[in-house]
Amino acid sequence: MNTSKYSAKHNTDLYDLFFRIGMTWRICYGILRIFLAFILLRFIGAPLSGIFYRAMQHELIEDPNDFLIQLAHPFIQHLSFPITYFLAVYLIFWGIIDILLSINLLKQKTWAFPVSMYLIGIFVLYEIYRFLHTHSFILACVIVIDLILIWLIGKEYRKLIGRNQKIAS
Repeated sequence: MNTSKYSAKHNTDLYDLFFRIGMTWRICYGILRIFLAFILLRFIGAPLSGIFYRAMQHELIEDPNDFLIQLAHPFIQHLSFPITYFLAVYLIFWGIIDILLSINLLKQKTWAFPVSMYLIGIFVLYEIYRFLHTHSFILACVIVIDLILIWLIGKEYRKLIGRNQKIAS
């Protein structure tokens, strides 16, 4: 058996596995976003600070001077109703987009590949902009994951186009 042929097949299988894992992750992440959005919508009318303090009520009773609550207080106290509503709509929108595109990518729908790369790319640009202001480690990790997803989608797209060209020949 030709080892280079085996190695190429093994790499293709590995990329395919990572692609499927990435798309499954995006579907789960989309469902989580929608779930969180509906939780936020339940609290629309209450400022985000009210939601935060209600969720942290147990912590406040145990330790009113809790470090994390004291750290978050200045940032959260100014977030009002429109921010909560915006977050809920944003989460629902991106959740639905992630789910629909990921399902279509798994179904090998050709149109979904460039659309996904374009939308994730725009989102990465926004994430980079936010990172430059926040220097958040978590946001940096999200950027890296999104860039890996764009790469995996592009690799799968090239493979799909190559397969379609062989069929057409």
